[in-house]
Parts: sequence; C-alpha cells; structure tokens
Amino acid sequence: MTVRIVPAEEWTHGEAKGICEQLSLVDVQPLVEVRDREYEADLARTLIHEFAHALLHFDVDDDTERAKREVEAEAVAYVVGRYCELDTSGSAFYLAAWESDDPEIVRDRLGRISRTAEELIDVLEDESSS
Repeated sequence: MTVRIVPAEEWTHGEAKGICEQLSLVDVQPLVEVRDREYEADLARTLIHEFAHALLHFDVDDDTERAKREVEAEAVAYVVGRYCELDTSGSAFYLAAWESDDPEIVRDRLGRISRTAEELIDVLEDESSS
C-alpha cells in the first residue's frame, strides 16, 4: 500500500479529505492519499478511514453499496480514533443508514467493522511497543 499526505495546495480531489484507489492499471496495490491540514486528529482519523477502505473494500467496484461502505469505514475510524483518544466528534457515524437492512446483514457489518478496527489497533500497539 502506498500512503501519501498531500499538501493542501497540491490536492486534486476536490472537497474530499482523503481517497483510497488503485495506484495504476498495472499496480493494483491501494493508494491512500490524505489532504494535509493543521488539525492532526482529523488528519489521523481520515487516514484511518481510508486504511479501513483499503482493508475492507479495495476489491469492491459497486456503487450501489457506496453509502454503506462509507459508514463501515467511518465506523472503523470512530472505534480506532476513540481507542487512540482522538477527537472523534466530527465522525459521521450514522447507523441510521442501516435502518432498512436485515438484522443479519447489520450483524455481519458490525463484525467486519470490529475485526478491521481490531486489526488496525493491533498494528498501532505493535508499533508503539517497538
């Protein structure tokens, strides 16, 4: 995975705070880019959000579930951000997006969110102990 923090004046992705996309047609590894900003907690939360997309959704190319994928990535960012004691007050954690889903689908999504958050927290703990 390639990760870049891009200066605001070089940002080419409009109002988005971050993106996760394929690096090129040849290199199918995820490219995560986050627009640099002064508020580092928000930058870190956005980075976690985009990492979650890379882990959960990188091979998905279906716009019909886009809103639900955004909720999953944001939920992971919320859980990991809270674990890291980041300000998550700006987090768009809207469970209402699931209101029409079958309970089994909601449980499956919550399981994916929990496993992905745990994976990212484990990486953070490994880095902080070394």
